[in-house]
Amino acid sequence: MASEPGVCPRCEGKGWILELVADRHVARPCDCRGAILRQERLEATGIPERYREDTLENFLDNSPSLQNAKARARDFIDRYPYVDAGLLFVGPSGRGKTHLACAILSELATTKGVHGLYVDFSDLLLKIQTSFRPDADASKELVLTPFVETELLVLDELGASKPHPWVQDVLYNLLNTRYNKKRVTIATSNFEDDPDTASGEKERLEDRLGYRVRSRLYEMCVLVPLKGPDFRKAVHRADIRSRF
Repeated sequence: MASEPGVCPRCEGKGWILELVADRHVARPCDCRGAILRQERLEATGIPERYREDTLENFLDNSPSLQNAKARARDFIDRYPYVDAGLLFVGPSGRGKTHLACAILSELATTKGVHGLYVDFSDLLLKIQTSFRPDADASKELVLTPFVETELLVLDELGASKPHPWVQDVLYNLLNTRYNKKRVTIATSNFEDDPDTASGEKERLEDRLGYRVRSRLYEMCVLVPLKGPDFRKAVHRADIRSRF
């Protein structure tokens, strides 16, 4: 009977093979088990499906700034876990910040067995705010524990939503606890310390997150700016041209 497409024909998708050795049945890992474990670790990171295929190899580095950011990401992966700090990717939308952050987490999870989590900043704020409701299913501590304890945290789109002061305190405690536990954090943000007024952006990252959070990020992460053409616009234009 033929195996289903995509299912290992040797173990039929179980990941183990039962062999007869010296008149005894002995279970050993199938050669495909490594691939299964890598896929499970990748899925456990919570990286959105849209970014699961993002790698450094398919990152569009068409400016010196983007080439530098890609090199920083490669060096981080190669040196991990012997890194002194995380990374903070900043720059306008469409430059590949999330691509690089997810590519790092994905490669480390699948090649070095790193346990990590991805979380969108706005989603995290919603989880925190919901935990304070009287009818909340989970306490603030229970909500935050996975993000506090995970070996590597990717915090995407920092500042996308402007938190209330009390949420800023919770966010600071999250980052401060990770800092004290020597946990590594990678973050991305559209907001910079010195925004380019020509782009129309006037708010700084500190304006969005508060002084204490930005100050802690200075100590936790190396700043990596991304400047260059808007990748999304380029892809959108190419897609439109391909239709005609």
